[in-house]
Amino acid sequence: MSDDRFADGPPGDADAWREVLSRDRRYGSGAVAAMLRRIVQRLVQPYLDQQRDFNLATLDLLRDMRAEIDALRRDLKGDLVAVQDDTRRADEELARLIPVVAKRNDGLVAALDQKIESVAARFRDVTNPTVERPASSPGERSDFLYRRLEDNLRGSEAEVREAMRPYADRARAAQPVIDVGCGRGEFLTVCREAGITARGFDTNERSVADLRQRGFDVALAGVPECFEGVAGGSIGTIVATHVVEHLPIDALFAFFRESARVLRSGGFVIIETPNAESLLVGASEFWRDPTHIAPRHPAALTTLAREHGFAIDEIASVHPFPEGTALEVSGSPELRRVIEAINARLFGPQDLRLVLKKV
Repeated sequence: MSDDRFADGPPGDADAWREVLSRDRRYGSGAVAAMLRRIVQRLVQPYLDQQRDFNLATLDLLRDMRAEIDALRRDLKGDLVAVQDDTRRADEELARLIPVVAKRNDGLVAALDQKIESVAARFRDVTNPTVERPASSPGERSDFLYRRLEDNLRGSEAEVREAMRPYADRARAAQPVIDVGCGRGEFLTVCREAGITARGFDTNERSVADLRQRGFDVALAGVPECFEGVAGGSIGTIVATHVVEHLPIDALFAFFRESARVLRSGGFVIIETPNAESLLVGASEFWRDPTHIAPRHPAALTTLAREHGFAIDEIASVHPFPEGTALEVSGSPELRRVIEAINARLFGPQDLRLVLKKV
């Protein structure tokens, strides 16, 4: 069978050319062309064979180059997809980190503010005059030390003031107010800003001197002395934040007894104290303050309240621990319920809020 049967035109691509050359096929048409090929073939055949081999090698090289180019194109496409994925993940990670960095920045600013407040308090403690006790009295050094404990354990005054604002909102409709254990004066400051008539008492001479210097109505007295001279039924609200855990049992009983005496009907007692039902608080956090005597359980406080004629207006656990303290909740619904119950008992909120109403 003759090989002079290829298409009239030359091959269209490298593969077609390779087929033509490897099988010695011809392209073109016409009798004259066929005759000329036969005449010349015997003379130039060796050279044609060499040219054919060269052409085939060239076509093989081109084919390999095309395969390598195709592979490189696939690699580049894969690299581009990987870069796009990395960019997307980087954007997502950046979006996640921005609020974290912002929170840390806020924390640094808050820590700096607290340091500035602490230094300012120390300066005022040194420069303010004493109140009742002479500067050389045994209690002078203890007052300084407790002021430092308060600065380090309670957080910044700005943070505490924000936590006190709900109490001021309630006290606005029930004035005047007594702040028992007024400490650094955060609640008195909130009351002043809100136009609420309030008076404070504290056993720390340095705190009382500082607050007097700042224009607050305060006196050096503890429980039950702070209620002496207060007429029965003359007070609208009594606030005691982080006080009852410092009181011996007789003073705790006296606090409820005297509060019931000086409050008018419909008046409020607002108590905030470390949450005794949180195991982390009772086992660890509570004892950071060496002046704490014992956690006061809500059952005991509500019993004392009812015995002295108070109704329970509100009882709540407040101020949760920072995010990440509790166990991660995951798994089946049954396991999640178990973890949530453990978290509620072990890592319950840090404080108990108890609002009593005199009936």
